[in-house]
Amino acid sequence: MRSKKLFHRTNDQIYAIVGDNPEEGLVSDVWFNHFDSQADFQAVLDYVATLFEQGRYSYWLADLRFLASDFGPSEPWLVKELMPRVIRAGLAREAVVLPSSAVEAEGEDVYKTASQALQDIADGRVRGFTDIALAKTWLFKGDLPDQSV
Repeated sequence: MRSKKLFHRTNDQIYAIVGDNPEEGLVSDVWFNHFDSQADFQAVLDYVATLFEQGRYSYWLADLRFLASDFGPSEPWLVKELMPRVIRAGLAREAVVLPSSAVEAEGEDVYKTASQALQDIADGRVRGFTDIALAKTWLFKGDLPDQSV
């Protein structure tokens, strides 16, 4: 995996890294701690969608295990605008790796928001996992339906 782009908060801390592996058709994003605004959250996913539109990608691995900001206000945009865009661009499967349990940071519950987004997408192409190894196996092989969240 090569690093494609780093996303920084106003205090210069990195809140997300997007990488890609064209040989495997994979785009991945890893989130850290907090982002400053919903616009910052959406900027990362807009970049992911642009990669799908410009490249030959089929798989998306989203690692939310270390995210401490809630993206609930962006959930309608994620479900109604972003995901149809990525699917049109060739998404075959997305594995979303969630914290192993509800993690609340400053009153925010990333697990709950991500779980709700997965339910709202309601597409067999997108599944949630708490184990990154299982997520990667499903992502590339398409099996393990009993292991999804």
